[in-house]
Amino acid sequence: MHYSREIPREGWADYLALLSSLARARRVRIDAGNTEFDEQPLSQSLPLVSIGFAEEDNAQGFIIVTVGRPGEEITHRILNPACIRADENESGDLECLAFQDAEQTRTLLFFEPSEVFLECVGSPADAS
Repeated sequence: MHYSREIPREGWADYLALLSSLARARRVRIDAGNTEFDEQPLSQSLPLVSIGFAEEDNAQGFIIVTVGRPGEEITHRILNPACIRADENESGDLECLAFQDAEQTRTLLFFEPSEVFLECVGSPADAS
């Protein structure tokens, strides 16, 4: 089963800050487009560096997503965000964040499954 929920706007900054610290280095892929048929990949699967929300005076603010490795980072800004939805699997693992801006452009941040992430970084048992 798949669960989807909208993140209330007043909680965006806190939610994204917490996600940024918990999911740092988890591999993600960014796609964007106006419909699901014209979505195009903006990045290959890369480690998440940071994600956050910044408000500007008299504006809708922006969301900034940075992925990559040190010295090879890609930054994507979502201007005038209108909605954030979180899609989770039955275990509660985040699979996708969907951002929609005022012009109806969607940006999707896909998270690789936790098992794949754990294989990439190794488990504590592997260290001994």
